[in-house]
Amino acid sequence: MPLSVRAESTGLNRAQRRAIASGERLVRPRFISIREASQYLGCSRSHFYAAVINKVKTVNLGKRRLVDFDSLEELGDELLGEG
Repeated sequence: MPLSVRAESTGLNRAQRRAIASGERLVRPRFISIREASQYLGCSRSHFYAAVINKVKTVNLGKRRLVDFDSLEELGDELLGEG
């Protein structure tokens, strides 16, 4: 018997949905992955690497490269100001 899969339109992960359901406050991330950063800006990963990566602060954690969320928000605000 196939399992039914429900698509979540909220974009929240399970821990975030659980926090909302229990009344806890959401924790704002300090660093996010390249994939999450490109989704946040609404661009592809390849465009993020080509045009955006040098405009935000990043840190290396082992083999992973993470984006500083504050610098990503600042870039988004700058882009809105230019438009």
